[in-house]
Amino acid sequence: MSKFFSLLSIVILFSSCQETKRVFIANTLEDCVGVGPQKCMLYKENPNDEWTYFYDTIEGFEYEEGYNYEIEVTVTKVENPPADGSSLHYTLVKILSKEKNRSIAQNIPLKNKKDQGNIVNVEYQALSRGSFFQIKINNDRIEKATDVNLKNSHSKKCSKKDWNTITSLLETIDIDKISELKAPTKKRLFDGAPHAQLKITSSTKTFVSNGFDHGHPPQEIQQLVNTILSLAESIE
Repeated sequence: MSKFFSLLSIVILFSSCQETKRVFIANTLEDCVGVGPQKCMLYKENPNDEWTYFYDTIEGFEYEEGYNYEIEVTVTKVENPPADGSSLHYTLVKILSKEKNRSIAQNIPLKNKKDQGNIVNVEYQALSRGSFFQIKINNDRIEKATDVNLKNSHSKKCSKKDWNTITSLLETIDIDKISELKAPTKKRLFDGAPHAQLKITSSTKTFVSNGFDHGHPPQEIQQLVNTILSLAESIE
């Protein structure tokens, strides 16, 4: 019986460290800069999202340029990733569709990239009467705190891939206008959800979003917030 519970514990622990996602891959590769200049696939998780650079690889996925893909992948947290490695590992589960030359993904699919100066820090905070959560990310560290006095905090090195992912997502957002974005839900107004806020600091200015429900950011910053939270989960 003890062996059964030990095995069950291992299964539960493993499943908590990975999730299955449906993602879309565009039909063209684009120039990007990771550890060095390279070609990146273009990736999004929802059909209406903007395309973003994908710096990682997907184990078992043989990409053929000229085709749009809808695929199912498992995303697994990497324990103690190397300094220049990603904290997430992607594995192909199955190809849901493979279509040639659809116009929606032709040419340069990235929405007008914004020249918004040198981003030096990204901060996400969510708090309620009984909880506090903060994550700060720069090109050197990822730091997570779970108490308002910032005493219970943990950090890890931010890999070049993770920082490049953050900055690439920022290039698709008009950060000058994040203070104007409307929250899609209002549970925070009656303590139904923690009050969340996003702060982006460049070399010359700080941009602060309107408040929104933790877990339900405005669509314009949803992928960025989801990436920030995913990176936070990789910190013990």
